[in-house]
Amino acid sequence: MTPSSTPFIATPSGFGSTAGAQSVEAIIARSRQRSLDVHRLDPAHGRQRVLSPGALRDHREPLEPLLTVARSGMESLFLQIRDVGYVVLLTDAQGVAVEFINNPSVEREARRAGLAAGGRWTEDHEGTCAVGLALIDQLPITVHHDEHFCIANRLLTCSAAPILATDGRLLAVLDASALHSPADRSSQHLVLSMVHATARMIENASFLHQFERHLVLRTSSRREFLEVATEGLIAFDGGGHVVAANQRFLHDTGRSQGSLNGVHAEQLFGVHYEALMAAAARPSAEPIRLRLLHSGSQCFALARGPRKPSPAVRPRSKAAASTTGADGANALTMLAGFDPRMRANADKARRVLDRGIAVLLHGESGTGKEAFAKAMHATSCRTAAPFVALNCAAIPETLIESELFGHSEGAFTGARAKGARGKIAQAHGGTLFLDEIGDMPLALQTRLLRVLAEGEVTPLGAERAVPVDLQVICATHCDLDALVNAGRFRLDLYYRLNGLVLSLPPLRERTDKAALIDAILADEAASWTDIAPRLSARASALLLGHHWPGNIRQLRNSLRAALALCDGGEIDVEHLPAELLASTPPVLPPQRLSSIGWGESPSPVELTASPAAAALLKVLQAHHWNVSATANSLGLSRSTVYRRMTRNRIVEPNRRN
Repeated sequence: MTPSSTPFIATPSGFGSTAGAQSVEAIIARSRQRSLDVHRLDPAHGRQRVLSPGALRDHREPLEPLLTVARSGMESLFLQIRDVGYVVLLTDAQGVAVEFINNPSVEREARRAGLAAGGRWTEDHEGTCAVGLALIDQLPITVHHDEHFCIANRLLTCSAAPILATDGRLLAVLDASALHSPADRSSQHLVLSMVHATARMIENASFLHQFERHLVLRTSSRREFLEVATEGLIAFDGGGHVVAANQRFLHDTGRSQGSLNGVHAEQLFGVHYEALMAAAARPSAEPIRLRLLHSGSQCFALARGPRKPSPAVRPRSKAAASTTGADGANALTMLAGFDPRMRANADKARRVLDRGIAVLLHGESGTGKEAFAKAMHATSCRTAAPFVALNCAAIPETLIESELFGHSEGAFTGARAKGARGKIAQAHGGTLFLDEIGDMPLALQTRLLRVLAEGEVTPLGAERAVPVDLQVICATHCDLDALVNAGRFRLDLYYRLNGLVLSLPPLRERTDKAALIDAILADEAASWTDIAPRLSARASALLLGHHWPGNIRQLRNSLRAALALCDGGEIDVEHLPAELLASTPPVLPPQRLSSIGWGESPSPVELTASPAAAALLKVLQAHHWNVSATANSLGLSRSTVYRRMTRNRIVEPNRRN
């Protein structure tokens, strides 16, 4: 394709014919040469593929703070260009699309072209392409039709712009791509301008979010547009020293990256820091005129004072904390027990608490997903607000909409006379737990997506939306990836909900099963007696060896029944449900054998033919059943030793009689 006679000029600060700027012709020519000589790509064989959801999560998680503010900008851009067949995507610094907004009319075709979440768009992978060049040259650029290196991409037109961190690092790339567009390259200039402007808006929004606890000046060369078109941003610490400035402010003042850090407001503008704070405290936003001392140039600024934490995320007061007891700060720790996977889950959950990140819990039925969500709520700063749970599979499809969103008076036949608040409104300020989210009807998924995007809910029959602030935790035992591929779950909602994905292990795989059984037994016994009955060796072996298809729920119900049937201080096999006896006959040590080692009854493993199990037993006995010492001597972790003991039915002496 022949480029237009007046090619677009890419510059670091925007658009124009600045001296020294690079023409797109030159940038693309160099890229095509690199694709051949350096990357050794074949134009006829595209290598585009979409990453698996698991691999994609590894790319998404580091960008969650940016995604929080980027989604609104992407949605705004998409609404302006969707009707002409564009899709919008955001890639990380490795060129992987971590956020994607599609046009339903071209969804299937776009996915085949790699325009989907998980698509990789780097020069070494796809040759010359807009995202690849934005990553390398850090400039806004359009790659149109035949300018793409790979033949498979030459129907596309793509416009991309980099998004930079306050320290100048490349954070992400924003891209708008169309599968079909006019042959004239100049038709894309407006789209590129919109992409570039949106990228700057995302940068600025990220800056304001990152430094919301600082005094921030929003600067512009024009007083009239200061409130609606921010150009420069500069943040000060409590002592009046610069901690960060955005790229536009640095460019306009001729400063290099980092050169302003630590500079005092008086050295920069010749004004006292207290004067800036006073301007920020005024009820009405009045622009102030500033003069840069090093250059003498003038600008106008609006001052925004440090923001206080919102009530929903304010640290708990002593009174609030005291009401939580064991369900407070230690709730996640207690729930995780001694299982390494559960402890890792609890640690990750703590890290995202109160950061506005949605959490998706995976796990078999009965693994304790709702208990984990309650522990997160109890550990968060929202603990004094409601925890509201809704099982999407337990409510008829005809009722779930009103249950979730609520309804106004007379919204439908049978509606309550005064209307009803839905679960979302009830959870305002607290946590909304949506169990079995995979069973939510498609129509409601669209409404839920809007609630999450806009932070407000409109009850059925109501005319006005109600603002809501909540932590969303969802749970499912289904494969949501498969549901997405089958068209039964919205992809955009899926990526709204899986800010952090945690997989809860089934009971049969937990390495702390023995301790967990003891803890649940003590918890259930607390309502029956002051002293919990102990488990006999036979009952303990049976419980440890059972497969537990119903997981913790089944275990708790079994122990509850055993407590009711037990007359004395010991729970034996006959007190346990018959289903346990039928499915997992216990392997028990025969009473006639003499004790070994330190006086304990022989382990069941001695009656099996496993050399590995016998060897492990020997080491355990040599270390007087000290699992830590055994693990150290074998070069294993404690969890691995416990796992092997469980697999081979090796029961510690103090748990047999």
